[in-house]
Amino acid sequence: MTTFGKMSRRAQVRREGFTLLELILVMAILVVLAGIGTVAYNRIGTQQKIRAARFETKNIKNLCMNYQLQVGNYPRALNDLVALPSGMTQAEWQGPYFEDGRLPKDPWGNDYQYRAVPAQDRVFVTSNGPDGAKNTADDVPRNEN
Repeated sequence: MTTFGKMSRRAQVRREGFTLLELILVMAILVVLAGIGTVAYNRIGTQQKIRAARFETKNIKNLCMNYQLQVGNYPRALNDLVALPSGMTQAEWQGPYFEDGRLPKDPWGNDYQYRAVPAQDRVFVTSNGPDGAKNTADDVPRNEN
């Protein structure tokens, strides 16, 4: 009976913990799940930044059109939206068009790009996108020219 008692204790001791193989398997599953979660999180973050850049480019474009209606011409550069136009007093001007008097940066920390075509009555405001390079596939909005 003592032999039987010793065997059952060994069996109990052996079954109380996890084997090294079981621990490695569980850790591998956790690493795979964490990788999937990280990729999903980064993709959602990038999509949100693209949406924010689209919204901001439309907003800046509308402000340029308001500037044109008030001043009589499109801004030469985006800085004109925060600087008092020559020949106008502060009381006459409805600007600066940004609350803190500074131009916003795109979600990646870069300046927005601006181009006006007065002959066609068109304004183009773009962000260079995540890579920060001009005229690439990730520009926001894409190839509006």
